[in-house]
Amino acid sequence: MMAETAEEISRRPEIRKELQRATGEKRPEKVRAHGRDKFWFVAHALILAGCAVIYWLLSVKLIPLPQTGMNIADRLLRGTALTVIVLAIARAISVYALARIEDSSTRFTLQRVMHLVVALAIAVIVISIIFVNWYGAVATLGIGSIIIGLAVQTPMKSFIAWIYILVRQPFRVGDRIQIGDATGDVIDVSYLDTTLWEFGGKYISGDHPSGRLIKFPNEKVLDELIYN
Repeated sequence: MMAETAEEISRRPEIRKELQRATGEKRPEKVRAHGRDKFWFVAHALILAGCAVIYWLLSVKLIPLPQTGMNIADRLLRGTALTVIVLAIARAISVYALARIEDSSTRFTLQRVMHLVVALAIAVIVISIIFVNWYGAVATLGIGSIIIGLAVQTPMKSFIAWIYILVRQPFRVGDRIQIGDATGDVIDVSYLDTTLWEFGGKYISGDHPSGRLIKFPNEKVLDELIYN
């Protein structure tokens, strides 16, 4: 899979919104759900209704299944319903609460945090479907987390640095920064790395965009001086 270009990243809706602060573009005062948001709200409602109907059919034995199959179907239906509810709540918060926040950097940060919380919630739901016994799940995850932790020390350090960026805000989306030998506008801050749209550089005279993207791991902010 080819890496995204600077123009492709800047056209992403969430990045374009966060760059409005730098361009001075005004946001509409009224917060409304767009057609795509309404579609997903309706889709969530239909999926929940479908889960309720199937659950009722199973409970009245209109769909004959052995006891083992009933238990599996019950866990799958509950997991699906909970996942849909979590996604619907997250979309509602994004559309009706976060969209009201005027400061783009705060909005961007809260969106990232919400995505992380949603991912963790869905992971817990999936684990609850797979493991009937939570004690066994906790023991398995504990051993697995130790093994994985030893293998991904650098990504974990970058994730911790992402939290540091959110809390201390050494830079925000739209800021022009210099870190190490790299200078550019911050156009994305993900969980593991940060993307700059390079300005200047040794091949460009003056303060002009080079058209290149610079990605660096977030852990670099813990070890390097940042000029903002």
